[in-house]
Amino acid sequence: METYSGIMEPRIGYVELQVSDLDRSLTFYQELIGFQVLERDEKTAKLTTDGMVPHLLLKEEESFVERPLKSTGLYHFAIVVPTREDLALSIVHLLEAGYPIQGASDHQYSEAVYLADPDSNGIEIYVDRDSEQWERDGKGGYVGGTAPLDVDDLFAEIKGSTWSGLPSGTRIGHMHLQVSDIEESETFYVEGLGLDIVAKDSHMLFVSKDAYHHHIGMNTWSGKGLPASPENALGLTHFTLHFTEEEYDRAKENLGRLGFNFSEDNQEITVEDPSENTIKIKIKN
Repeated sequence: METYSGIMEPRIGYVELQVSDLDRSLTFYQELIGFQVLERDEKTAKLTTDGMVPHLLLKEEESFVERPLKSTGLYHFAIVVPTREDLALSIVHLLEAGYPIQGASDHQYSEAVYLADPDSNGIEIYVDRDSEQWERDGKGGYVGGTAPLDVDDLFAEIKGSTWSGLPSGTRIGHMHLQVSDIEESETFYVEGLGLDIVAKDSHMLFVSKDAYHHHIGMNTWSGKGLPASPENALGLTHFTLHFTEEEYDRAKENLGRLGFNFSEDNQEITVEDPSENTIKIKIKN
């Protein structure tokens, strides 16, 4: 079986969110999460960790509505940091700031902490274990789990360092979406886009490229057949997915064959999944 090496990363490029108050969101994402501002105008901002590549785009929506809980869209976007020490420092910083943490888990292939931004957008900050340690399920996928995070062991990684924001090398590791139907999602992401199934049950589906534990997760835990959220709802507007030229051409052919509508402009495909989550597919340089 193929072993994940990280050579093709990043597969997820940037995430764009609609927010209710840009200044408030920037305070949160800079001072608590640790992004840097790459560009900013009155209603939008691009955030980065290395001063060059945008990872998060924030767009203030004046006529916003709260996203309905029973709707498709973002479950969380996931920020992967390079080392266990980086994750430990982020957790300590959040605790010292008194910001509410919603969960902390050991997923076997990764260690993670969960929280939400001021507009209730879900965020995961995590670190991957060495891929040689990821447990296989015998069917080409991985055995995950949700055990309590060993915080004491994690904090032992801190060797006199202090938090100074997200380090260079941090990126968006994966997306997790609320969808309306698992089987329809499988048709789109596996048969259409060409991603591989790495975990599946009746209420969730994880898919990836390059034998990663998941680049896109999907669930129907809030119910099957959920409607899409309104266009001016707070939350996810789209995210980008990076493909090789061969993968891009094959996806374009498969989407057309399966009857999924998409547009293409300057070697970028814009397409909605069956739950109306928008993805922009780019050719990886």
